[in-house]
Amino acid sequence: MINFRFHLISLVAVFLALGVGVAMGASFVDRATVDSLRSRVDDLDEGYRRRGAELDATRDQLARSDAQSAALAGPGSEALAGRLDGAPVVLLATAEVPRTVIDEVRTSLGASGADRAGTVRLQPPLTSPSAADLTAARARLGLRGDRNAVRSRIANDLGISLALLSAAPPAAPAVPPIDPATTTTEPPDASVVRTPTDAAGARAYLAALAELGMISVGDTDQAGDVRFPAGSGYRYVLIGGADEDPRPVVEPLATAEADRAPRTLTVAEAGAVRAAGDATTTTVGEPDPGSFVAGLRASDVADALSTVDDLDESFGRIATVYAVAEQRDSGRVGHYGTGRAATAPFPTVPGS
Repeated sequence: MINFRFHLISLVAVFLALGVGVAMGASFVDRATVDSLRSRVDDLDEGYRRRGAELDATRDQLARSDAQSAALAGPGSEALAGRLDGAPVVLLATAEVPRTVIDEVRTSLGASGADRAGTVRLQPPLTSPSAADLTAARARLGLRGDRNAVRSRIANDLGISLALLSAAPPAAPAVPPIDPATTTTEPPDASVVRTPTDAAGARAYLAALAELGMISVGDTDQAGDVRFPAGSGYRYVLIGGADEDPRPVVEPLATAEADRAPRTLTVAEAGAVRAAGDATTTTVGEPDPGSFVAGLRASDVADALSTVDDLDESFGRIATVYAVAEQRDSGRVGHYGTGRAATAPFPTVPGS
């Protein structure tokens, strides 16, 4: 006879064995899963550590490269020495261009032996005039017309003034025909400064713009902030930012200067300044290289001026010096950099 107690014990033993087996199996699977995940995490951590070390090495390499290229564009540079000995160069810049960029360009010009004659900044009363600015300009310069007409005419006459003081003044005064839309026909007024026809008139016009707050003049040996540098035979480097619209003022100014004094002007575009050693050279939303100079590169005066679209880089500043030297030494112009319609990354290096 089967003992019921024995049968009950057997059933309990079976279920106990099943429970122990399930528990041991579950414990084994969980441990294997945990070990696998831990291994993957360790691999990822090691990968991130390697990438971090590689990025650090890349930053160090970029920092060394920046330092080396900055030395090429800085004081005592053999790449620049003697390229512009004695050439008087005036910097023109919009108000938005950082002072650090202007100082770096002046340093490169100084290393080339150029006579850094001064810096002219285009101020908001010219680039973005208020109603009061326009009223004052109409009275002082004898103009009339709407905001765009007056601003464009002033930019054009500023370009004529610079051309009259440049390295290649025109054989005869080149004065645009009178435009009744922007010029008054009232009797002459001694207090009104008209479109210049000679060097003296050019200086008077520049002084009037300074008095109106439309330009500021600095970095000269002369006292005050309203005098244009003394002398003549100037060459010009005009700097603007890649995110600026050059059409209202810069393009009319550059066109008038280059048309009347060809191969004396270089227009340079300064993009976002990259921190030394920063591996990121562009970011989403930044203008394409060459956006500031694109209009001039496609204009009728493209063969009368040079452009550079990477002034924020050391090699862009070197290219700017070489472009000025190329104009002076051979009369050639070029459009340099990596942006739209650039003809070459860099001017041809002159023979030593």
